[in-house]
Amino acid sequence: MGVLLASTASLMGYSDLVKELGGNPEELANQAGLDAAILNDFDQMISGEVLTRLYDLSAKALSCPCFCLLLSQRQGISVLGPLGLMMRKSLTFHDAYKALEKYIHLRTEAGTFSLEVKDEIAIIKYIPHLHGEDHCRQICDLSLGIGCSLIRLYVGKGWNPRAVYFQHQAPPDLAPYNMLFHAPISFQQEFNGLVFDAKLLNAPLGSFEPEINQFLGSYLDELERSRKHDIVNQVSLLMRDLLPKGACSLKNIAQLMGLKERSLQRRLTKESTNFQQILDQVRQEMAQEFLSAPNTNLTNLAQVLGYADLSTFSKAFKLWFGVSPSQYKTHY
Repeated sequence: MGVLLASTASLMGYSDLVKELGGNPEELANQAGLDAAILNDFDQMISGEVLTRLYDLSAKALSCPCFCLLLSQRQGISVLGPLGLMMRKSLTFHDAYKALEKYIHLRTEAGTFSLEVKDEIAIIKYIPHLHGEDHCRQICDLSLGIGCSLIRLYVGKGWNPRAVYFQHQAPPDLAPYNMLFHAPISFQQEFNGLVFDAKLLNAPLGSFEPEINQFLGSYLDELERSRKHDIVNQVSLLMRDLLPKGACSLKNIAQLMGLKERSLQRRLTKESTNFQQILDQVRQEMAQEFLSAPNTNLTNLAQVLGYADLSTFSKAFKLWFGVSPSQYKTHY
């Protein structure tokens, strides 16, 4: 069993907000067990537990219980990546929501969404899968805050929910919540959710492009088929992200997964493998993928795969496949 991962796209706007509130984002990242460089990398998967820890630490250190509610207003559709574009190109708001529910785990495994419709009322609920403070208040505030903003993007800035529900306790200052939602807000409830008129589900988005929507759906389906949740595949996924950045190490991957190095090694041993074996396999797969493309520069490929020079890469490649990279490129 792997860990719950989330995209660092959820950190967009984080550093600026922390600084405006008088804090040091790099120090907070380090306290949460993260390398501060992650704050400028929005295309990386990390442990959802570590992300939640960072949010909780930030809210406490800055004396700002509504920290992630404020953060949600600095983030938009881009935090969802290709999924966000697919939603934008859907026919109706209901179609956009169905895409969110189906594919959100590809962006974050920290929580899921569900839709309930009864008579003329609809509720989009957010269910956190992590163990944050006060019913994961920061992650829930972030999710409902972004959700409200996205609905306004799709159906109009004048839209407001009928009601908003949170499982966490009421903050000392309700003003940020009232300014965002413009609706009755209840705390310490059984669920987190936005309540709205069900007729909104059939509202056309006005930006429907079937070809783009279908293409993105196929892309996300393929990504879903290739994504597995065991520890070995998660390490492989992180290696693919980190190798081109020159940051693929046991220390960095353990940190991103919220694990100690020895703990990660033990978990890999239980799967009858180790870090180096997985790294070799990932390098082989990536080398084959790059060499199947025309005009691949072998020196650049060696750097992408984390080798000091082309000679070292060529020796490793010949051990794997029995031929040099240039011969493989020519004949395969």
